[in-house]
Amino acid sequence: MQHKTTTLNGDFGLMIEGATRSDLEDKDFQREAYDLWTRHGGLIAVRGDDLAETAPEQLMAWSEVFGAVENNTLAARQDKMVPGFPILRIGNITDANGKELAQTAKVEPLKSDAEIRYNPESRRPVWHTDSTFREHPPIGSVFHCRQAPPAGAATLFADTRGAFAGLDDATKAKLEPLEAVCSLAHHDKKISLYSPGYPNLTPEQRAANPPNRVPVVLKHPVSGVPALYGLNSSTCAIVPAGEAIAEEDLDKWDLEGVEDESVLILRDLLPYITGPDFTVKWDWQPGDIVAWDNRCTLHAATGFEYDRYKREMWRLTLLDKAAA
Repeated sequence: MQHKTTTLNGDFGLMIEGATRSDLEDKDFQREAYDLWTRHGGLIAVRGDDLAETAPEQLMAWSEVFGAVENNTLAARQDKMVPGFPILRIGNITDANGKELAQTAKVEPLKSDAEIRYNPESRRPVWHTDSTFREHPPIGSVFHCRQAPPAGAATLFADTRGAFAGLDDATKAKLEPLEAVCSLAHHDKKISLYSPGYPNLTPEQRAANPPNRVPVVLKHPVSGVPALYGLNSSTCAIVPAGEAIAEEDLDKWDLEGVEDESVLILRDLLPYITGPDFTVKWDWQPGDIVAWDNRCTLHAATGFEYDRYKREMWRLTLLDKAAA
């Protein structure tokens, strides 16, 4: 690649500098970027002087390099979408009348880089893989920065491929036969416990959204490299593959928001997975575009001074092209 490239942590993650909007639509650049994305653990960033003016069509073309863009305008959040595109705005921007134009979720800013590592007592940062409760979980996402505060609001990434490779053989053998049980009802109930008013699934909605089971060790369908997988707010239990679950247990997890102690099999590994050997803190600049692969990474948001600064991010969700 003619552009300057920099790895972000060992062989995990890659930044391409000097990219232009025309590069985003160049087939040769796209093919090489996809290969680099796969080889560097599913995390690639492009940075360039004119990318802050990236048009939605150009961002769509770039995103489709990595997966099928989920063509869902999110009816309940239409006013938070880029008009005419399946691109969700995230941040704290408003119109001239003060109406919110982006989905806002306030989280604590990092006080230091030491707080990147997961803290078992506070359960922060909220490291996760997206939407593992879905029958076909999204394979990744693309984030594009339109406005960024001068400090804070970094996005954190962890290399679950490298973390699995670093485990001892006995731990690998323990994890490989396991599945994570991921339930949308559990996810929503858990959130409602600390966000009063957050809606819970009705009995009909719960029946229509049964738990999904995903492997705790996922072999990547492109690279073939195994990685730790399945940790999401919806993860309510870790069980041997195919093991039946008692209805009373599922009721407890879904209706009370209680997480089975078996989830500690994964959660106890988080301080290791999110340590300096496997993590990247991405400090956003306007124009940056980052694509990540849910199948071999974890990610977490960090906060900023919401009352002082504005932030606007554009997010696209990626699906497996074979399943889209």
